[in-house]
This record gives sequence, C-alpha cells and structure tokens, in this order.
Amino acid sequence: MSMLKRTTTSFTLPRPIASRRVRPRFIRNAFSSRSSAQAPDSSGFNFALGSIVGICCWAAISSITYAQIPLDQSLRSAISNLPHVQTVAGVCVLDVATGATIFTHHGDRAMIPASTMKVFTITAGVLELGRDFTFDTIMGTDGTNVYIIGSGDPGFGDPKIARAQGQSVTSVFERWADILIEQGMTTILGDIVIDASIFDQQLIHPAWEQSDLGKWYATPVSGLNINDNCLDITVKPAATLGAPALVSIIPDNTLARIVNKCRSGGKGKPVLHHPPGTREYRISGRCTKRWPFGPVAFPEPAALTADAFRVILQRKGIAFAGQLLHRRVRQESGQLSPEVFVLDVHRTGMADILGRIGKNSQNLFAECLLKRIGVEWSQRHGLTHASGSWESGSRAIVDILTRSGVDTNGLIVSDGSGLSRENRCSARQLAIALMHAHRQSGGELVWQSLAVPGESGSLRRRMKGLKSVLRGKTGTMRGISALAGYVDTKSGRRLAFAMMFNGYRGPSAPYKAIQDRICQLLADSH
Repeated sequence: MSMLKRTTTSFTLPRPIASRRVRPRFIRNAFSSRSSAQAPDSSGFNFALGSIVGICCWAAISSITYAQIPLDQSLRSAISNLPHVQTVAGVCVLDVATGATIFTHHGDRAMIPASTMKVFTITAGVLELGRDFTFDTIMGTDGTNVYIIGSGDPGFGDPKIARAQGQSVTSVFERWADILIEQGMTTILGDIVIDASIFDQQLIHPAWEQSDLGKWYATPVSGLNINDNCLDITVKPAATLGAPALVSIIPDNTLARIVNKCRSGGKGKPVLHHPPGTREYRISGRCTKRWPFGPVAFPEPAALTADAFRVILQRKGIAFAGQLLHRRVRQESGQLSPEVFVLDVHRTGMADILGRIGKNSQNLFAECLLKRIGVEWSQRHGLTHASGSWESGSRAIVDILTRSGVDTNGLIVSDGSGLSRENRCSARQLAIALMHAHRQSGGELVWQSLAVPGESGSLRRRMKGLKSVLRGKTGTMRGISALAGYVDTKSGRRLAFAMMFNGYRGPSAPYKAIQDRICQLLADSH
C-alpha cells in the first residue's frame, strides 16, 4: 500500500543559547555598579545613601519578571539548553485572527508528531464532514435475515460514551432485540448478516510497531466496531481455595478462546497473555481479589459485533439457529438494497467522536475518522464503490489541508492517530491547520474537542492555572514529546501553537515542563 509522502527536511541542531534566563543589560549594570562601589567613609552618610540606593535597586530588580522581558526573548530562553544535546525542537505560534507569526523556532522542520497528528484528523473531519455529520449504524431485516450495516462508527458500544449516557456497551443490542420482539420476530429464520464494507479489509496499519499490536491503543480498524474493538477481561477468586478463578468478559461472546490456568488464593497475581492476531487469551497466576486486566484487542471487530448481538438476542429469548455472515448490503451508490427494511439507526455525532480523539487520544476513533473522511472525499471526487482506507484518507487529508492554506511540503500522513513513526509534519503546519479550522463554521468543535488543563483527558495533571484559557492535544512516544492547541492571552488574543521535541532519551517530563512554561508565557502575554 502506498502512502502519500513528500520530501522531509533533515534534522539540524540549533546552537544552544548560553543561559535559560536572560537579564536585561541595565540589570547587569545595576549589579555591577553596586558590587564595585567604594566602602562608606566614617561619617556614615555615604553608607546610608549607598544602602538606600542598593535597596531601591534590589526592589526594582526583584519586580522584573519574564512578562516584562520581550516575549520572543522569553520563549527563546525557555527552549535554550535542552536537557539532551541530541534533541531537536520545532515551535510555531500564530495569531488566529490575523495569521501573524508570533514566534517560530525551526517551525518548518519536518518532525515526528506522535499523537499531535490527531490535530490534522480532527480539523479535516470538521472541514470535510461538517459539525452535523453522524456515523449511522443500521439494523434492518428482509423478513428472514437480520442485517447490521456499519458506517465505521468507533463510538458504537464505546464504554466512555455509553457511561456518559447511563448505558452499557451492549445497550444498543438490547434495544434492537426489543424492537425485533415488537415486530413479532421472536425467531430469526435466516442469518445475521453484517456489512462492514464501508472500510477496506486492511485492519492493522503496516507501519505500526509489532510491540504495539494487541494493545488497546493499536486495535484493528473496521467498518463495524464495538467496545473499542477490545475485550475487558476480569478475574475473581472462586469460593474454594485452589479452584480455577472466575472469568468474566465484556462484551459477552462465544468467539474468544479463554485458556484459564489461574487459581484462587495463594501468592502471586493474575497474568494475561494474548498473542496478537489470535482469539486466544491465556490467564495464569493466582487470584485473591477481583482483578480487571483492562482492555485488550480482539482481532475481528465485525465478527465480535455480530456475536455479541447474537448473545443478547438469545438472552432476550429470541431463537436463532442461522449463521453469522459477512456480505455487502450497500449498493455502489451507498444506498441499501431495496429488500432491506430499516428498523433502527444508532447515531454517534461529531462532538463525541472528536472529544474521544482530542481529549482522550483514542487511536481507534482517529483511524476510523480518517478512513471515513477518505470515503466521503472519494465520493465527492467521483469515485464510485469507494471504501475507506489509510491511503484514501491520507490523500484526502493532504488535499483538505492544501485547500486550507497549509504548505504541505514535507508532510507525510501515514495514519490518523500518530501511532505510525512514518508520520512527518512541521510545527507551522499544525498551527496553520488549527488556525484555519478555528475560522470556519464548526471551528468551535475543534476547541471543544481538545483536552482541558487540570480537568479532562491528557492534560488533567498539567497547567491547572490555565484551565480557562488553554486547550491542547498532547503527543508522546519513545523519544518524542509534543503539544499543540490554542491559548488566549491576557488581552484576549487567541493563539494557535505547536511544539515538538524529537530524538531525546529518557523520560519526557523535562520537555513537558518546557511546553508548560511556553504556554504560561503565551497566556501571560498581551
């Protein structure tokens, strides 16, 4: 599969600035005069006068803060002397209203953005699909078979969205079962047919690292999704010491192969092993209390969706002896086959989709949005029978950004989440995308989708004092730390900013501290 790639700029290190804090020249002169003053004579007058002058100088000096130093100088001081000599940095700050460049430091350097790549996916989603777009998952029947037609909705059965609505991840299936009963279908005579053809069959991105596969943040991307395409597996001890631990799974299904060698009581803890790409989940160790393992990927999302639906149907007393079949139901025009009668439509709106991407950095949501952008973009360009793919989505995003005034030279859109290390962009490209989206209809959705300092998502433990004036999207991978978003200054100007640090070794904490300092300086400026 080909991904759209352009020439990237090579990394060159800026010459480090000698000091983090730069004092104005008149401050150094004040210190110099005071330190070279002659000793007071015996009359005491010169001593008293010198003391008064000295105190006044110290008072003046202590009142000078970064806010009184020119913003450009303060920002350059903040990124000077990076903790690691091999680290490369790119920073760009723009005035949203005027487009003026407030600050740049290697702002056109192509770098690995990590999850700030989601900024492009979010902004392209707003610009291409619009604020009122919904992902619609259809349940219908032809009188014999029951159909589930996917739209690529990552929010279908999403646990966080479901909890916010007071529901479970399978509540939609319970509603669908009730609808079938109301229609008199207490027995399904045919099959359960699932159509996930809105997306292609490439479920795993080829550039994702092998060590990430099977994890909750690298799940398969399908036209039908449920529970973020994960299983939530929990064990708890049985009543008898040494007996097999009790295992529960959400969503309940018959596809997962649970190999349970975990025993109740004793020393140790439960261990879960899942070979990526398989249906096998091996549980070992000892269990003395309830132990949730957390979400782990399931390799076949559409099949899991259908099987979880079948389990709920049987639980509701609906008889079913048919098969679970994959078949295209949509016609090339995108319309359903005329024999399918729609019984219900489950919708997920853009606000929920973008919030899960921007606040929670949910990768599946970003990848589904990219592929769906590819579908809509392809259809608008006259391509019939188009299915969403990483290739079509990447081409769409580059085209949308180009039309938005972004110079896409050096930009590589490999995926929509930033999990691929083949992604490349500059800080300026990120900042311009944010600036342009904010000016468009629905642009407020971008602001609302990003993390709030001290409150929600990936910034909940950072910059609590900037809660009312800053929204941001973080990005963290091995050797990469990034932050992009908006900040309002004291005078009410809204700035779009992006900053990336690549190539360091060790923890990301020092670079997050630099990012926080830069954001504070911008918020304190006029």
